[in-house]
Amino acid sequence: MTYEARPQLSVKFARPTPRRERITSIDILRGIALLWILFSNIDIFSGPETMYEVPQGLPDTTFVNGHLALDLALLFFKWITTEGKDRLLFSILFGVGFFLMCERAEQKGYADRLAETFFRRNLWLCLLGILHGVFLWAGDILLTYGLSGLLFLYPCRKLKARNLLLAGVLLTCASSPLLPYFLGFAGEVDLHDEAGRVAALRASGVRPTGAQEKIELQWRELEVTHAVVPPSYDGGPSGRQPYRKTVEGQAHALITELSVSRVFIVMEATGAMLLGMGLYKAGFLTGKLPRSWYWATAASGLLLSAPVYGLTLWKVYRSSFNFIVVYKCLYVQYEPLRLVSGIAMLSLLMLFIQSDRATAVKAVLADVGQTALSNYLLTSMICQWLFLWSPFALFGKLTYLEHHGVMLVVWALNIVLSSLWLRAYQLGPFEWLWRSLTYWEWLPIRMEKNDRKMGLP
Repeated sequence: MTYEARPQLSVKFARPTPRRERITSIDILRGIALLWILFSNIDIFSGPETMYEVPQGLPDTTFVNGHLALDLALLFFKWITTEGKDRLLFSILFGVGFFLMCERAEQKGYADRLAETFFRRNLWLCLLGILHGVFLWAGDILLTYGLSGLLFLYPCRKLKARNLLLAGVLLTCASSPLLPYFLGFAGEVDLHDEAGRVAALRASGVRPTGAQEKIELQWRELEVTHAVVPPSYDGGPSGRQPYRKTVEGQAHALITELSVSRVFIVMEATGAMLLGMGLYKAGFLTGKLPRSWYWATAASGLLLSAPVYGLTLWKVYRSSFNFIVVYKCLYVQYEPLRLVSGIAMLSLLMLFIQSDRATAVKAVLADVGQTALSNYLLTSMICQWLFLWSPFALFGKLTYLEHHGVMLVVWALNIVLSSLWLRAYQLGPFEWLWRSLTYWEWLPIRMEKNDRKMGLP
């Protein structure tokens, strides 16, 4: 492919950043985010949930079995350290990636071509997200990131760090009122309260009207909808789903999501991306701040959020995971609490990156981060094949603890394949394709002799 009359500029501008010039802390964070997000997503890949990230309905009736203590400990740990925080970090780093592209282009004197390149880059990301969401996994986030880039990020690149941070926080919190629509809970809490008032009338001896009896019926039907029905533990008919049926369902989901729920996801992601740009400009993500800053941020954030998560999760468990209690306890304050705890976890990760220990581990994580897009798509392929399309058809057949074992296997594949790939190539396969399409020419992908894979400084 060629691009108009200035291919020599495009080639120089488009070449991948040499490994020695990459920002190591960003690559390590990307690697952590890529692996970390599967810690949440494995619940969605592997089996039914009574609600988002409350994985009941598994074959051993999770949280009512011999592994109760382990199940609860894992659930509490996941909510305190991971749920929403992994997605926050992933979005933060996409925002940083967009900003770095703009910054490097302007530094190299290509500012006059930046807008069209930025626009084309995000259009291709949107297309990749649509293809991923329809043909691989309905939980795609790439379309959301592409839309956020197209609509918001480019005009914000010149804002000061303080303004970016403020805008990110405000936009994240402003997305909270749309969360019930994304979760499908809009109206269900109101119906619960109305049914409660009708029940109180019956208890007082007052006969309900026809409209009130209709409310009772609607509430009973809703309770049945949310009832936990564990599938049989293996040995039963195969849960294998034909690929065509998966594609049809995911295409329908994508179309129906292009409304309120997609608005919520874009708002949430854009807020995190603006935060990422602000944190990068402030030096937070490059490890330039004193360690005391990171310690203080981590301690204050976790001291505020962890007790709230612990108390609300315990109340949810004591209610036998009643869906109304889940919503009121875990999701009313979801976005602000996710933000506080997410920045706290990010601070802990920066302390790890700043330290002189575990150099080999950091090098491996940087490899995963440098190929994050390819690993993200590979993870969808592996998990969907294992749980839906393979002869094993493991969906709903593994316990809560067992499907985390599958997660560890996928992590191992991400790590090994990334390290092997980068011995010979500069970019992951999908990073190379995305970059080539962005600059509208086939770029070199093999590692150059003077840029062989280097270890961490």
